[in-house]
Amino acid sequence: MTEKVGLSPGTAIYTGDVEIKKPEITIIKYDLNEVLTQECDSLECIETLLKRSEKSMPTWVHIEPISDQESIAKLCGSFNIHSLVAEDILSVAHRPKIEEFENYIFVILKYIEYVGEELKFSQISFVLKEDFLITFADDSPQRFEIIKKRIAKKDSRMRREGNEYLFFALIDYLVDQYFIVLEKIGEKIEDIEDEILNNPTRQSIQNVHDLKRTLVELKKSVWPLRELLNALLISDGVKQQYHIYFKDTYDHVINIIDIIEGYRDSVSSFLDIYLSTLSNRMNEIMKTLSIIATIFIPLSFLTGYFGMNFKYETIFESQDAYYFSNILMIIIPVFLLIYFKFRKWF
Repeated sequence: MTEKVGLSPGTAIYTGDVEIKKPEITIIKYDLNEVLTQECDSLECIETLLKRSEKSMPTWVHIEPISDQESIAKLCGSFNIHSLVAEDILSVAHRPKIEEFENYIFVILKYIEYVGEELKFSQISFVLKEDFLITFADDSPQRFEIIKKRIAKKDSRMRREGNEYLFFALIDYLVDQYFIVLEKIGEKIEDIEDEILNNPTRQSIQNVHDLKRTLVELKKSVWPLRELLNALLISDGVKQQYHIYFKDTYDHVINIIDIIEGYRDSVSSFLDIYLSTLSNRMNEIMKTLSIIATIFIPLSFLTGYFGMNFKYETIFESQDAYYFSNILMIIIPVFLLIYFKFRKWF
C-alpha cells in the first residue's frame, strides 16, 4: 500500500502478492440452446468474441489473475470502466463494497478459505453491465468451476436467466464459503475447549488468541456485506424479479454474523475457563499435599515423642513397646483417611 502514497487518484497499482503474469481471460456466452466458451489473451480477441453472436446472450467475462497491473488497466479502459474502479480492483486489501455508476454496478467481495491452518482472503471484483458481467479475481476458487458446471448443465435455471442471476449465483457461492470456514472454526473451538478442560497448557492460550484474531478478521469481511446486499435490493441496476434471491443471500449473511458473534462469546470465555481449570488443578494438588501433611503430623509427633529418653516411663521398659508404637502409627493414618473420606474432603 505504501507504493500508492502520493500518487494521483485512479493510479492502477497492484497491491497483492500473486506472481505477476499476464491475465487469462475466459468468456462464456450462453442461453437455453448453447454455451460458447473461449479463452482469450488479448483485447482484440475479446472484442471479436463479444460480437460473434448476432443475438443477445448473457455473457460472463472472467479475468484472472490481476497481478499484471498494466494489462488490467487496459482491459478496464476497453470496457469503459472508470479509473477509480480499476484502482480499487487492483487494491486487493479493500473491504467489501458496492458502487453504482451510470451504466454499471461495481462490487467487491472476499473469497475465504483455509490454507493449512491459516485463513486466507482473496478479492473478487464484479462489474455488472446490461450486456455482460465481468469478474476480476486475484485468486478465485478453482476459477468458479462449480458455477461453470451449472451453466453447462442443460435446462438449468442458470441457462434460462440473465446476467443478474449469474451475478447472484456468484455472490451466493462466495457467501456460502463462510459457512464452510465457520464449520472448521467450530471444530477448532470444540478441540480447544476439550484441551482447556482436560489438559490446559500455555499453547492453549495462544490457540485461543489466534482464534479470536481469526474471528475478528472474519467479522470485518462479513459485516459490510449487509450494507452491500441492502444496496443491491434497492438498486435500479438489478431487476425486481431478482431481489428475492439477494434477500435470501442477505438472510445467510445475518446468520453468518450471528454464528461469528456466538463463536466470539465462546472463545472469550475460554480464558476464564483456563484460569478456573488451573485453579481447580492447583486446589486438587494442594488438597492432596494437605492430606499427606495432616497424616504425617501425628506420626511425626509419635516418633518424636517415643524417641525421647524417659527414665521413669514404664511403657518403654516393656518388650511390646516397639510393636505397640508401630500399630498406633498404622491406626492413626487409617483413621484419618476414613474421617477425610466421610467428610468428603477428597
